[in-house]
Amino acid sequence: MTMSGTKEYESADREFLAGYDISRYDRPSIAADIAVFSVGRKLSEDADYRRLPEKTLRLLMVRRAKQPFCGEWALPGGFMQKNETIQQTARRELKEETGTDKAYLSLCDVFSDSGRDPRGWIVSQSFIAVLNEDDLADGRLEAGGDAGEAGWFDITVQKQAEHRREQGNEITCDNDYELTLVRSVCGEESEERITLFAVVREHIEYRDHHEIITYEIVRSQGIAFDHARIVTGAFNRLQRMLDSDIRIAFDFMPEQFTLTDLQEAVELISGQELIKPNFRRKVNEYVRETDTQVLNGGHRPAKAYVRNLERFYR
Repeated sequence: MTMSGTKEYESADREFLAGYDISRYDRPSIAADIAVFSVGRKLSEDADYRRLPEKTLRLLMVRRAKQPFCGEWALPGGFMQKNETIQQTARRELKEETGTDKAYLSLCDVFSDSGRDPRGWIVSQSFIAVLNEDDLADGRLEAGGDAGEAGWFDITVQKQAEHRREQGNEITCDNDYELTLVRSVCGEESEERITLFAVVREHIEYRDHHEIITYEIVRSQGIAFDHARIVTGAFNRLQRMLDSDIRIAFDFMPEQFTLTDLQEAVELISGQELIKPNFRRKVNEYVRETDTQVLNGGHRPAKAYVRNLERFYR
């Protein structure tokens, strides 16, 4: 395009914008909601020093201190501020809650139903974050904004029912998932146990060789807004990410880790028990052995590994 052509286009553009009134259109508020996953060990007062506690997949939740849904638990997140991208919003909110900005962060899904939030038309961009707890500032969580407290919940998502229908070239599947979140807090005299529960239906349509996935809440207990379906969708997306690329599992690991730690993380996400020799062959190209050994409870020391960066990021 010639210089004169460029100037002519810019002039026409300015003339159009001068008469454009964006206030004629309804505009939603935009929020980021973040499903933060991590792997941790169950702690108990009667732990056996000879055996490491069982590992669990965990999800970060915050208890709301204000209406709506005051006292219920929600995903960390918040509204996008002026001059921010939605990714910057998610990073800011994640750091406010966890004290770290080192987490892996990935776009997940968009939830834009007009009635999903009683405060008005609020569109949520959901994210998946994977956090290695060694990166937490002082090992503590800090609730901010509308949150009264923040805590890790053990998460399980189990498929309870599956219905499949075919008509011509169209296939629809309805999958019901039970979402359970459990948090145990040890006090001076007793242990408090908080259980959140939901049943979420995943609706999948295969039409014209394309897949459309939506989620709806069948019932929910203790989980604010529509966050039960956001969590279920994020968990299913995390499983699909792991199926396509084993490297996502490394984001659960600290700088040095054992192959047993890595295998346990993969098993927790996938829900499948793996054969050790096969797993080690699969990850062999992504790891590099160190001279360090790690003590694992009463077992003999295990070799520590680090990421093989030459293979990892090429």
